[in-house]
Amino acid sequence: MTLAVLGSTTTLKIMDTTISPNAYALIAEVLRIGQIGAVAPEVDVTNLDSTSKEYIGGLPDGASVEFEMNWIKSNTKQIILQGAVGNTHSFQITWPDSPATTATFSMVVLGFNMGETTPEAQLTANVSGRITGDITWG
Repeated sequence: MTLAVLGSTTTLKIMDTTISPNAYALIAEVLRIGQIGAVAPEVDVTNLDSTSKEYIGGLPDGASVEFEMNWIKSNTKQIILQGAVGNTHSFQITWPDSPATTATFSMVVLGFNMGETTPEAQLTANVSGRITGDITWG
C-alpha cells in the first residue's frame, strides 16, 4: 500500500511585517506552487596530481518559483504581493505529510500578473520569483 500524500491543505504564508510581533500570514486560495529547492553547480578542481577528473559542489543556487492563486482583492497578503515586484520577502510552505514538512525561504519577487481572463473561469493571479539565500527545511 502506498504512503503517498495529496497536496491538498498545503499552505503558503508570507512574513507580515505590518503586525506585531511579525508572523507568517496565510496567502488565501493558492491553487499551485511550483518546485521549491536549490541546485549546486559542479566545480572542476582537477589538477596536475589528479588521475581522474575531480569535482566539488559549488554554491547552491535557489530555484525560480511560481505560484498561482484565486484573486481575492480583499486578502491583504495578495495585495502585498501585487506591489512586491523587485522586493524580497520571506515565505513559508507547509505540506500536509506527517510530521509536516516545511520550507522557509526568502524570495525576490520578480513578477506579478493577473491570469488569463475568460468568461467562464475565475480571476487568478500569478507570482514569480527566485529563492535567495538558504532554504530552512523542517
